[in-house]
Amino acid sequence: MCIIKPPLVVEFVCTKFQKRKEVLPIKDSITSLFSLKPEDVEFCKEVFKDHHHYFYIKLVNHGGRCCKCGTFTKKVKEYYDKSITHSIFLNEKSTIIYKARRFICPICGTTFYEESPFTDEYSFTSSKTVDNVLELLKHYNETFSSVARKVNLSPNQVMKIFDEHVQLPRNIFTQSICFDEIYFSRKARCKYAFVILSFTKGHVLDILHTREKHYLISYFRKIPIEERKIVQYISIDMNPIYKEVISICFPWATVCVDSFHVMRCLSHSLDLVRLRVMRKFAINKRSDQYYLLKYQKHLLFTEIKDDSYNKTKKNHHFKYFITDKRKLEMMLNIDPELKESFELKEAYHLFNNIDGTLDEKRTQLESLIDRFVSSNIPEMMVMASTLDHWKEEIIHSFILIPKRSKGKDKMVRVSNGPIEGRNKYIKLILQLANGYSNFNRFRNRALFVLNSQSKPSEEKLINTIKLTRKDK
Repeated sequence: MCIIKPPLVVEFVCTKFQKRKEVLPIKDSITSLFSLKPEDVEFCKEVFKDHHHYFYIKLVNHGGRCCKCGTFTKKVKEYYDKSITHSIFLNEKSTIIYKARRFICPICGTTFYEESPFTDEYSFTSSKTVDNVLELLKHYNETFSSVARKVNLSPNQVMKIFDEHVQLPRNIFTQSICFDEIYFSRKARCKYAFVILSFTKGHVLDILHTREKHYLISYFRKIPIEERKIVQYISIDMNPIYKEVISICFPWATVCVDSFHVMRCLSHSLDLVRLRVMRKFAINKRSDQYYLLKYQKHLLFTEIKDDSYNKTKKNHHFKYFITDKRKLEMMLNIDPELKESFELKEAYHLFNNIDGTLDEKRTQLESLIDRFVSSNIPEMMVMASTLDHWKEEIIHSFILIPKRSKGKDKMVRVSNGPIEGRNKYIKLILQLANGYSNFNRFRNRALFVLNSQSKPSEEKLINTIKLTRKDK
């Protein structure tokens, strides 16, 4: 046991309480800081030395019961000065020098310590410090190192506290869920992690260390079939692996492709057409055509708004005032294939933003696919093949389901919008920490931060989180 004796020169300096100008006596002021009753405190003193607060506390002898024979006794064998780290002041070092009694049983001779209100047995960190650590780690912009600086512990101690109190199980599946992946680490064996989110409730159900097909199938098959049958709608991006996994583990579920990923794929095809046309004018990089295709490409992908597109601005290349609408017209007149590709993109954008029955959407989508094929533009014909492959999943994305928002139920389309928003915070957690080497600790931290219903365990958990050779 660590024994810290008080300094040779102990001068009582109560700077904190003098600044607060409290009317309470010194003893009452100190006991109120630690939530103690004045009648339970025999002696207390604060010493402020070298920017460090020392609180010397001795409690009234209330006796104790022998842990072996159960005999109650007040007989003291000896005292120990127990040093306890306490974060009563954030960003300032505070230590309790607790004069702990060691009782001796008159019947069996067993020795034991009196019950401490500051910390658990065999621990040198106060319970309040543990609570502060867990409360600070609930914020996504805090790291283990930043919390350690605030509560005057080492990062390893903070990680140990977190591992001992936060080991979260997966959450129960809901009617509609979303699948997506995030980039975890280039040093990990599996660089991409797999995220499962409840679309209706918005909380993360689980995070897996890999998105490999065989692992996902094994994971979902371990979940009882009764729970899996709750899932009726699954939103995914255009990843064929997820489609295969769903067909095996959720054959009754309706698969919906996220509309944002379809539009992003279509925009990529349009950009390939732009690059192909731009290379024709690469000989003269000062030409108007090259300038428009190179530096005004954003006009092809942004939403057309009358207010902004009709506003004239001075252009350094043309050296006169011109609107974005005019620049877009000039760009589309450069090449007929570029213009047709842009019109196809706008046609699909209109199709995606207008609701309708599934039969109407199927007819409209088939008509659009025919337009893509008849264009004879290589990039658009590849996009037509993609749309045809995911046709049913795209149509299913127009199904409306009830979702609770701001206290009201609204009918919305199933999409990956909520999971993309959660992924932003997951990436920030990884970025602020400069990555995690221990995936299980990262998973617990992400679930702890993102899910408001996630609570730490009040008691220490036996199974600690450690890296094995296989994980490394």
